[in-house]
Amino acid sequence: MCGIAGKLWFDPNRPAAEETVRAMLAALVHRGPDDQGLNVEGPLALGQRRLAIVDLSPSGRQPMTSADGQLFVAVNGEIYNHQALRKELGARGHKFSSHCDSEVLLPLYREYWEAEGPQFVDRLEGMFAFALWDAHAQRLILGRDRVGQKPLVYTVGKDGLSFASELSALKRDPDLDRRVDDQALADYLAFRCIPQPRTIWRGARKLPPGHVLVSERGQTSLTRYWQLVPGPEQATSPSFEEAVDEVGSRLDRAVERRLMSDVPLGALLSGGLDSAAIVAHMAARSGGRVSTFTIGFEEAEYDETGRARSVARLFDTNHHEELVLPDAVSLLDQLVEHHGEPFADSSSIPTWLVSQLASQHVKVVLTGDGGDESFAGYDRYKALRLARCLEHRWAAPARGGVRLARRLAMLGGGGGHRSLGTRLDRFCRALDAPERSRNHLWRLATPPDVLARLLQPEALERWGDPTHYGPDGPSPLGLNEALALDVAHYLPDDVLVKVDINSMAHSLEARSPLLDRELMEYAAALPARFKLCGRQSKHVLRTALRRMLPQDVLRGPKQGFGVPLDAWFRGPLGAHAEDVLLSPEATARGLFDSAAVGRLLRDHREGKVAAHETLYTLLVLERWFHAEDTGP
Repeated sequence: MCGIAGKLWFDPNRPAAEETVRAMLAALVHRGPDDQGLNVEGPLALGQRRLAIVDLSPSGRQPMTSADGQLFVAVNGEIYNHQALRKELGARGHKFSSHCDSEVLLPLYREYWEAEGPQFVDRLEGMFAFALWDAHAQRLILGRDRVGQKPLVYTVGKDGLSFASELSALKRDPDLDRRVDDQALADYLAFRCIPQPRTIWRGARKLPPGHVLVSERGQTSLTRYWQLVPGPEQATSPSFEEAVDEVGSRLDRAVERRLMSDVPLGALLSGGLDSAAIVAHMAARSGGRVSTFTIGFEEAEYDETGRARSVARLFDTNHHEELVLPDAVSLLDQLVEHHGEPFADSSSIPTWLVSQLASQHVKVVLTGDGGDESFAGYDRYKALRLARCLEHRWAAPARGGVRLARRLAMLGGGGGHRSLGTRLDRFCRALDAPERSRNHLWRLATPPDVLARLLQPEALERWGDPTHYGPDGPSPLGLNEALALDVAHYLPDDVLVKVDINSMAHSLEARSPLLDRELMEYAAALPARFKLCGRQSKHVLRTALRRMLPQDVLRGPKQGFGVPLDAWFRGPLGAHAEDVLLSPEATARGLFDSAAVGRLLRDHREGKVAAHETLYTLLVLERWFHAEDTGP
């Protein structure tokens, strides 16, 4: 696990931008505190900050160079099938000088590029972002793993191309166009994050998951090498019993692959099904006690320490637990700095805190990320089915009843984001939308009508409609397609950004067995009823775990990794938000109507609305603008 950075001039005779890349690497020290490597070859400067996980010896240092000095590679991440690739490539005559998993990329490229081109990357299993330079062909290749666990951002100008693991490093390139991208800003206000390939800056892009970028003699191209294909909703095979056995076996193999490490590892443990499943399989595979890490809050609605503690006792883990009272104000600026662009998924806060705790004991953790998107864990998947029933089966009377229940539940304020009123409000807002757009609309952090009231008219006109990411097509949106869309968008745009940035801020590697390619592709092909059966989500996964986990975990409701933002905005964080959002600097930007923002702050404080998600989105944005105004 590392951070990588580099810059390539399109003019092969131009000296490499070594000092620029050194500056970029200096911004990535937290991703790789153990070592630094920098190679200069012709017009390319390529560097890496190393967090040593596999092959801790100097031979594992990067960038790595082929024996003939023609190929160079720097990798961020882990290649789990490197031993199998070593055996295959060794049989073809290739030699290795280290035990590092990254080294396999050099002979793999040499063996398969001519026949397969960018598709050679599909032979890798793992989480990775890499840069490979072929000096002879003057070819730079950037690749990213299938679902986007490891980030890579880049900028292409008239004279060259630069790239880095994080935006905080890329902005050290003076050639980067750092004007704000209006559409990216509109997307952020809708989704709390900026969907790839955009970034907050016009000149920077995210390399999409499952893609390879090739820059050769001044020409740049982008190729997709993998995409998750959803299976039919009503597949007739396999049988449910066969699927249960296969899911259990594939999850076990996925966990085994991710135990590859030459340093101590542990697991992030919430009270939910997915992380408990990972701990159960780790305990069965590990030769010693598994280290587990949990955080909790004073507010009972957000505290999962009790259930996590019972799982830890069941598997006799070396359990570490903290009840935290974070300084949300000071933590906010740290989150803004590390994300490099506005990112307002508030679960970044507990992810930051639990990563901070784990990093005091281990360098690698396994997580439960990805289970919801493969096995239908989110409530909005149930909402898809309910909305269809209301439309096609029960029609107008039932729809009217739902809306009445929503109005009654919202009387006196919406409550927290998990309250009945807030959830019914979100559901009803999408009920009249086209069927294929509903899952997309339920992801919106701020409803369009609320956003329209907050924005100045000029800003609203300039930014346009952020709902353009909804899926097209005449047919209804089935569950399997909804899951595949979330794998393509929600995972890499939000969930995996949160996990990577907040773990690596503490020099901690996070691995996700439920994002294993074999497991995900198998789950995607299963009939929808195996995943969502009646009101039970993750049906096949729960059944596969029935012999490993207790009933309270198997039947427990999904809680999510949340923080009590609604309460915090009625306390010190609300006062801070008022100072920031109504400051002369914020008003001078001309983006938001200060009177409307002030009313929203007051209405939330008085309990009339549950506006904490919108307020947090605005607060993060203004703190990012402030950092841009005052930073390098």
